[in-house]
Amino acid sequence: MSGKQVIQLVFTVNVLAATSAACGQAASFSFTTAAKVPAPTVAHSAVTLLGGDALVTGGYGQLFGKIPLVTTMARIYDHRKLSWRIAKGQLNYARLGHNSIVLASGKVLIVGGIGQDGEKLRSIELFDPATEKFHLLPSMAEARKNPRLNLLPDGRVLITGEKEQAEIVEPTKTISEKDPDVNFVVRATLGKSKVKHSDHAVVTLADGAVLLIGGRTTRIERFDPNTETFELCRSRLPKVLDDQTAVVLYNGKVFLAGGQEVYTNRCVNQTWFYDPTADILTEGPRLNPTAAGKAQRGTSDMCAVDLFTGDGNRGGRYFLICGGEDDPGTGSGPDVILDSAWVYDAPKGDLINVGPMKGGHDDFAAVYLPPAAGSARALIIAGYGPGDSFSTDCEIFSWKHPN
Repeated sequence: MSGKQVIQLVFTVNVLAATSAACGQAASFSFTTAAKVPAPTVAHSAVTLLGGDALVTGGYGQLFGKIPLVTTMARIYDHRKLSWRIAKGQLNYARLGHNSIVLASGKVLIVGGIGQDGEKLRSIELFDPATEKFHLLPSMAEARKNPRLNLLPDGRVLITGEKEQAEIVEPTKTISEKDPDVNFVVRATLGKSKVKHSDHAVVTLADGAVLLIGGRTTRIERFDPNTETFELCRSRLPKVLDDQTAVVLYNGKVFLAGGQEVYTNRCVNQTWFYDPTADILTEGPRLNPTAAGKAQRGTSDMCAVDLFTGDGNRGGRYFLICGGEDDPGTGSGPDVILDSAWVYDAPKGDLINVGPMKGGHDDFAAVYLPPAAGSARALIIAGYGPGDSFSTDCEIFSWKHPN
């Protein structure tokens, strides 16, 4: 191993924590190589299970390293052993470009996507961590690629994307272990969205309302879970964008980063803050995306992870935002796979450059892991690597904050 490789392997950077600089304390962060995910995977979905392990479902892989294959495989990352294993069950439908969400029960809903033949899927599946098996639920009325899922306060799940008509997955009072299908119904929302959102950003606010942001439109919409109706907000994005990243901050505001211009295919390096109470959109700090040491124009398809998920004191305050692609524009060449990463420090309003990651990731997934050795952690999972290669590479981001 060369000296350069050793330096990269142990690469750790210390930065002054904004909240404790006066005391001389420092926040430290690092990217370290994690166990490789079983089989290359792109456009998969991942969630953190209630016990702290990560579940990865589906994705686009390669049979025998050559033949493109949409997979039914499910993998589980053990956050204690730091290793992967194949789940006991498999998806009923091979899928990529789908989405998943953890319910209050700890079970996982897997929705939509694209099948082996390129067809959009209407099917919904339920993963039970206790048995590691998948059960088919009633299907959606509309087939959806890249659906967006939001858990509502009463346990319902809102499905949006590609159609004005949204749908609801609703638990029923009837429980039957022999026939899990009867536990849920899937139906249309009472109201339709005012515009069509595709590849949009979504967040759930503290009051249970859901914001649909952009997605081949400049419009922002608010969904009321009580009336199941949509209302257009006054604020609009300054550009027609999709593939943005959005998170809800501890103060109720929304941080929105990057995105791809629909008409030019160029990615942007801008961020914005949206205040849902005042319905005001303001511009935030600029991103500085990179790939293999070279600066890039913009970024889209990033992943964001709340580094203190479930922590009542620090949740919503520090987010890892990483990876994605820079599409230089129509006819300007292939996408560039990004290795850039930032932590957004919401209390101080600081965007801290913590990159580069150990490698580039696009069409990947990133999830929260329970803390270890006093450090908050996130797992970055595979996707496309440099040159659009199908990757098995994973890495762990660790963040030790003095407070």
